[in-house]
Amino acid sequence: MLNIAIEDSNTLYRNGFELFIEKLLRNEASSSIEFQTLTRINAIEADIIVKEFSAGAQFICQSELKYRTKPGLIIGIYDAEKKPHHKKLPLCIKDIIFISRSESLSSARETISTAWQETKAMPKSPHCNKCAQCKYLRLTPQQILIAKALLHGEDILKISQKLNISIKTASAHKRLIMSKFNLRNDCELLFFLKSLKEKNQQIYL
Repeated sequence: MLNIAIEDSNTLYRNGFELFIEKLLRNEASSSIEFQTLTRINAIEADIIVKEFSAGAQFICQSELKYRTKPGLIIGIYDAEKKPHHKKLPLCIKDIIFISRSESLSSARETISTAWQETKAMPKSPHCNKCAQCKYLRLTPQQILIAKALLHGEDILKISQKLNISIKTASAHKRLIMSKFNLRNDCELLFFLKSLKEKNQQIYL
């Protein structure tokens, strides 16, 4: 059996992707293909993991993948026009492949088929066993204070007064946060920070 664990908040896309990947990998499974919602438990033994990534999310610790005990294919689904790059990724998703929601079926089919063949031909030890050496991106203590204030709707002027720093310094920290996580605008920044809060993700330095 081929075990596939999926995390995707877009139900329509998830259902379509399940049908697509089932058809694509039908001959790869010895008996059948089983789809489950991605959790820390089933991530341990999943053959394929499909996970959505909002802007910047690929750079932070993927806590649900840290206890994986077997190599496998990880597929990242993203919305942005620009494909996420592979620099500075956490070790647990170092070999991830990214698929855009707007990507053509033929392109997605080729990318996934090639990656799956490579995964089967050259299995590697999962990187998640090296969490102690993982250098995923973090925020400095000052950046965390500014990020929390931004998430609460405070503007740069109010943040600078609250933290007793200049407006220029507060703005510079905001720009550094956006640059660090490859965020292009305020909308992506707020969505990224909201996602961190919802997942209780710790990104302390």
